[in-house]
Amino acid sequence: MLSGQKAFVAVVALVVMLLVQGMTMALTAEEAVDLVAAHLDQSQIKEGTESGGWQPEVLFMGPITTGMVCAYEWTGDPAYRASAELAGDRILWLSVAQGNLLGDEAYAFVRLSEISDDPSHNVWQNALVDYYLSPRKGHAEGSTEAYLEAFAGVEPSTATFYLAHHLVASHYVQDEDADLYRRVLIRHLYQVDSDAKFPVMAMGVATWALALTDTPADVPIAAAGVLRNPYWNGVTVGDLPGLLVGHQVPEGEPFAGSFYWRFDHTDGGTGGVISGYTEDALFATLGLVAAAWKNGEDALEGIDQVIVAAREALLDGIDEDGQVYEHLTRQGAVYNAYAGEMLQVLWSIEEYLNTEVVVDPEPGIPNEQE
Repeated sequence: MLSGQKAFVAVVALVVMLLVQGMTMALTAEEAVDLVAAHLDQSQIKEGTESGGWQPEVLFMGPITTGMVCAYEWTGDPAYRASAELAGDRILWLSVAQGNLLGDEAYAFVRLSEISDDPSHNVWQNALVDYYLSPRKGHAEGSTEAYLEAFAGVEPSTATFYLAHHLVASHYVQDEDADLYRRVLIRHLYQVDSDAKFPVMAMGVATWALALTDTPADVPIAAAGVLRNPYWNGVTVGDLPGLLVGHQVPEGEPFAGSFYWRFDHTDGGTGGVISGYTEDALFATLGLVAAAWKNGEDALEGIDQVIVAAREALLDGIDEDGQVYEHLTRQGAVYNAYAGEMLQVLWSIEEYLNTEVVVDPEPGIPNEQE
């Protein structure tokens, strides 16, 4: 979500980065979580009027908070839980002051609720219930439909990103309009093509949300009778994992295991590289893991190998200080939000690969085989 025009890498720089990448010892997943979570904890503002935040990323606290929840679940370190809850308090204060909650902030509340002392009743869950109910109270536009109309003017892959998180969060609290969020998410995904800002990332995050909320595989992406975007013609929700795998960079190519950022696997005239961007790899992997949670190897033959290859590519993108960059060669912009997203995805991979998935009576929620 934070990536720009994806044109920062020149051809000469690409060759140098590939050489450096090949000489660097990759981290293990355990080493990565320690480095990244410690970096985020130490850089968080702990006191004062901006406590709980990370400067200058006030608008991107959702992914960082989620990442710290995942770090706590992985390591059991109470400092990471305290960091996540402090961040959650700040998001909650800002949401009340501004009357809004971004999709990734709403999902951070889901994760905070899940680790709370009483996951069935807590401040985070209550905040989500109130937020998704508020349009129907008449305090905002007057209906969920009117609220969602505001996304019509948002760039389609950006809208898809936030709507995907809203779908998961509204589903978590069983809001009566959760299915409306699903339909609007699919509508915006249908508008995503190679010329969108983040095509593959949008596909990945939509796959994640639709899988976790148990969306039927036969639901079409293209609305009946609508032919504006031929990429999606005949595509259903069940086809999304296979499409994502088709955008993974194969062995022998630069940045193998990562993902192309456009559907057509070109640079889109930007002059930049065509693959290896961190957020594309993160959310494409997250989508594949969610699909695997839901259906295991039935989601796609060889999906475990695909996920492992993606994890290895992601681990290459973390430096010795626990920082995560725009590109997996450790080049480009550095944001704490990237680090939070990295923790979330690495933890999702860790959970999946170390748990035998069985059919769950509650859709979208994995169980461990005893």
